[in-house]
Amino acid sequence: MLRQLQRQLSDIYQVGRTHDVRDYLITDPTLAKVLSQDAVLKNTDETLLVSHDDEGLALSLFLDAGMIGRLESSDPLTSLRAECLDDLWKVLEGISHFNCVVWKATQDRTVTLLELELQGEIDKFVTTMMLALDQADTELLNRLHGWLFDNVSFHAELDEEQLDRYRSANDYAARFCHGLRQQMINDDQLALSELRQFFRLQMADKISHIHSQAWSAS
Repeated sequence: MLRQLQRQLSDIYQVGRTHDVRDYLITDPTLAKVLSQDAVLKNTDETLLVSHDDEGLALSLFLDAGMIGRLESSDPLTSLRAECLDDLWKVLEGISHFNCVVWKATQDRTVTLLELELQGEIDKFVTTMMLALDQADTELLNRLHGWLFDNVSFHAELDEEQLDRYRSANDYAARFCHGLRQQMINDDQLALSELRQFFRLQMADKISHIHSQAWSAS
């Protein structure tokens, strides 16, 4: 399941076959807490752990074992149901963060926390919409944007700076995906081209693109 989701995201952005996320997976919350030096939020199901020094970049992705088990049992790649969306989105967010950090590192480019969160939100929307299209789930197609971007809640232990970052990522992604939705229905190749170009922009250019998109649609 994890490798299939990772390959789908890698194929969307044409970034090649990246490091297998399963080789960097941690499912023990105690180990994740130790490796993060207690930076992992309590009761979280997903966290990308990043360490950088003169010797290079070290990554680990924590995904809760129970969450992975539930997702594999529900098999959203075959039959996506509303009750498994939360688990699916958390796993997708972790894989998205992993892929983005790895790709940026191979390009010798830095990535901000806001950019990671923005990309994660976009990837949750795009992947879920592709599944809904493949499964001809009209209700999910119609309600996805609202479920993901309007009916949103944030971890209670986020500090003010973190909360502002998550809210900004949600807002920017909602604007970007609003215009992308109809493209994916009408012309998936045009939508994929848009996604790939956006993925490769610098963060400041991504924000400018989202604002210009909103203005052109108004």
